[in-house]
Amino acid sequence: MAEDERAKRLAAEVRAATESTVFDMASCSGAGPISQLVNAGFGQPLPLAHMVRLSFIVGGGKKVRQRYDDKLPQILSEALKSVGYVEDRGASCTDDCQGLFKYQHDTDKDLKFVHVFPKLDASKAASGGEVEDSLSPAQLLVFSEMDTFKAMIAAKTPTFSQRKRALDALKASKARIASLEEALTAMKPLSDDEQSWYDAVDAEGLGLKISWLAQTLEKMVDDGQLTAKEREEVLSRMEEKAEELSLKLSAAEAAGKAKAVTQLTAAREELQKKMADVRNLKCITHRPKHAAEIQAVKKKLAALEKLEKSKVVLPLEEVQKLSAKPKLLADLHAMEVDSAGWFSEPS
Repeated sequence: MAEDERAKRLAAEVRAATESTVFDMASCSGAGPISQLVNAGFGQPLPLAHMVRLSFIVGGGKKVRQRYDDKLPQILSEALKSVGYVEDRGASCTDDCQGLFKYQHDTDKDLKFVHVFPKLDASKAASGGEVEDSLSPAQLLVFSEMDTFKAMIAAKTPTFSQRKRALDALKASKARIASLEEALTAMKPLSDDEQSWYDAVDAEGLGLKISWLAQTLEKMVDDGQLTAKEREEVLSRMEEKAEELSLKLSAAEAAGKAKAVTQLTAAREELQKKMADVRNLKCITHRPKHAAEIQAVKKKLAALEKLEKSKVVLPLEEVQKLSAKPKLLADLHAMEVDSAGWFSEPS
């Protein structure tokens, strides 16, 4: 079950890829799970308009050799061939290399790779991709390998607010682990879905992700990477924390706990200094991804709408221009979805 879950998660990461990505296959072995991964990940063209290179680490030198199945390169290659992919040593990250893959032993990194250049479906990219049987952004972050996790955070959550919501989602999963472990300790049976999720999740890895993302958010604050609204939200949380410290400090003073008073006083002073720094931040304005392209498409659509509303008989050339409207609308939707990323503020 755990192998099948890992294969499903990795396939979901493949389907969610929008740029060249590296996947570590150390946790995968056996023809069954790898076939499941390839069928789910590459059985249908990826909903992309441009080529990406999806690289799978399948082995390496003495330092990492024991982590990988010796037959992994062969098993993965055969699985790719079974869904119509062709091995080509000259394959590269260009559109004319769709459906090709190649093996590489990178002697500099001392790692072995299988690089896959997927088949693409630009029409699905234009319509916003696929949603069937896919993992949610939160699930992808919880179950992904650390390197993939960091890449997804960078690509899909560009703003402080989005990363804060991503952190909240990770913390919710951590709380779920604690709840399930409490049930197990009390000898309460888990449902099949709960047991499957508990077996698949990496609690230690999740903790590392939470720690890394929390540090990333702290650095964004320190570097002034906040919008005006985000700055106010950060200050609001700081003020709540300052009130809590003041209450604890008053209680410690009343109880005559000198050591606690010293520690709490220092913590409050440090927080107050940080609050002053945040208040003095020069806020940023995020330029949305594809902003220029979105504006250009909107301009074209406005011109077409003007033609549609025209009360005079249009020349054939003008009428033919209207046929471009469906694709322009689809392109606009796809760019707006990609621009929004994950964990955007609910509208």
